[in-house]
Amino acid sequence: MRIGTSHPLNERSVKNLAGVHPDLVRVVEMAATRCPVPVVVTEGLRKIERQEQLVAAGKSWTLNSRHLTGHAVDLVDADNYAYDIPDLDKIAKAMKECAAEIGVPIVWGGDWKSRDTPHFELDRKAYPASGVPTATRVIEASGKIAKARGVIATAAGAGAVVLDKATGAVGAITDPIIPPVPAGVSETITNLGTWGKLLPAADGRVFLVGALTFAGVALASKFLERLRT
Repeated sequence: MRIGTSHPLNERSVKNLAGVHPDLVRVVEMAATRCPVPVVVTEGLRKIERQEQLVAAGKSWTLNSRHLTGHAVDLVDADNYAYDIPDLDKIAKAMKECAAEIGVPIVWGGDWKSRDTPHFELDRKAYPASGVPTATRVIEASGKIAKARGVIATAAGAGAVVLDKATGAVGAITDPIIPPVPAGVSETITNLGTWGKLLPAADGRVFLVGALTFAGVALASKFLERLRT
């Protein structure tokens, strides 16, 4: 059946089916004539810019969407354009029955663990080629890598601040708790009670960790220096 003015799908749906895989269009058209609730195609083929917007808004979790290649559609009830579960269950039933009848395997997002009830796509096993450009996949992977690097950089930056505070505070302390030891180490073995007074209470524990870390590094450096000599 061709899309035309006599088709039960409205004008918006007809427009949104442009560029969608012909097999999926066939299923949608047939299901629209049999579904007890009126069906609207809210989205079909998407441009990468649209997909990026959805990912940024948290409405999609991937740039490797089947919408980008016309392998997926989003359907809702035409009565109120809402994602009513009872109506979407009826749409899904009609879609599955028609798909089975004409031999086009589809997947409903409502069957996923993280449900996406308006979403229907061609089964990847039968239609494996995603067609998503390699550049798009690289962008998605790069974004994940950049996010991970950002977390690491934040942690490293926080550690650097702590060590900087420890270094400055250690330099201001002259009350060691043990007899003098070799230069480079003695300034790091200090009165812990004095340390607690150098920074606000909220920073005390963080400062202590940084100071101890700094002291450990100094001791290790001195030990390695002796081994080399």
